[in-house]
Amino acid sequence: MNNKLSPYQLGATLYMPATRSDLLEVILEQKIPDLRSLVICLEDAIAEHEVEAALVNLYACLEVLYHTERRVKPLVFVRPRHPQMALNLLQEKCICVLDGLVLPKFDHDSFPDWQRVIEAAPTSFCFMPTLETAQILDAHAVRELRLRLQQAGLKSRILVLRIGGNDLLACLQLRTDPQHTLYDGPLAYVIGMLIAQFIPAGFRLTAPVFESFRDHQVLKAEFKRDLLHGLVGKTVIHPSQIPIIHQALKVTQNDYLAAKKILTNNVPAVFQFNGAMCEPSTHQNWASQVLERAKYFGCHMSEGAVSSSLSVAL
Repeated sequence: MNNKLSPYQLGATLYMPATRSDLLEVILEQKIPDLRSLVICLEDAIAEHEVEAALVNLYACLEVLYHTERRVKPLVFVRPRHPQMALNLLQEKCICVLDGLVLPKFDHDSFPDWQRVIEAAPTSFCFMPTLETAQILDAHAVRELRLRLQQAGLKSRILVLRIGGNDLLACLQLRTDPQHTLYDGPLAYVIGMLIAQFIPAGFRLTAPVFESFRDHQVLKAEFKRDLLHGLVGKTVIHPSQIPIIHQALKVTQNDYLAAKKILTNNVPAVFQFNGAMCEPSTHQNWASQVLERAKYFGCHMSEGAVSSSLSVAL
């Protein structure tokens, strides 16, 4: 994996069809404020008859980027339609301007083909496999997929694993309800299972898209639960969703100060901070993630004064 990239740099990841005529404006001219990461999609976002035109448009975009120095930019990934398309893309000289690829329909069946793609790609590339097929609903199959990823030595190339909520619901013959979060349906179990399988093994996961871009209240409620589950970002399909996600990714001043204390050298084994127990041996990973989020999204400044008292006794 590119050591310069952190999963928390992704934030709200916007998917855009490769047929869009304004890709360069979005990437080079900051057309969408505070966009941190972009996926140019050649898969579900375009119809079969649009593929040829989409590839022409993408190649033209990459060619311009290849000859342009970008000082401020979103992370840019491409989502190919299938492994063979990915291998074809990798033959293009200008492909090196990308930060990596999103690998759709990543499971046991597609694993060998995607492994060949990863091994053929520039070493600087990061990959975001998408977990979205019926196999991902099977905890045993997920465990085997995780072991396979580890045994193949691919973990270091994986920036995050993306949870494909719409495709998983399609496997269940369902669709998201704009009045409810994903956690009000069967995906609550699936997300929890994926977290239990992958996070202890050192992988990070991002949250599924929220389809309704008119109801920000439900989006806020859903992403709050995404964060409580340890997910590091969220797929979005509309620019209006981006500030909602990025605001929620800010950490509270209380969490920030607690995290700093937990990671302090020679801190007591157990202490209280602002009325809560802190135990560095069990809270170190949480504290590190809080500081990583704060590095890219900052802290909520409207929060009231936070006590800085520190006591050894509980």
